[in-house]
Amino acid sequence: MISSTMSGMADAVSRFDRASARIARPDAGDLVRDRVDQIAARYDFAANVATVRVADEMLGTLIDTIA
Repeated sequence: MISSTMSGMADAVSRFDRASARIARPDAGDLVRDRVDQIAARYDFAANVATVRVADEMLGTLIDTIA
C-alpha cells in the first residue's frame, strides 16, 4: 500500500511540474487548463499524504496492541 501511495505522490509532483513548465513558457497555451492541472495534482498529493498518515496510525495502533 505504501509503495502505491509513494508512486501516486511522485506522479502528482510530476504532473504539477509539467503544468508549471507549460505555464512558464513564453508561448503558453491554455493557462487555465494548466492551472487546473496544478490544483488537481496538489489535491492528489495531499490525498496520498493522508493515506500515508492513516497507514502510519494503523501500524502504530497494531504495534501498541501487540506490545
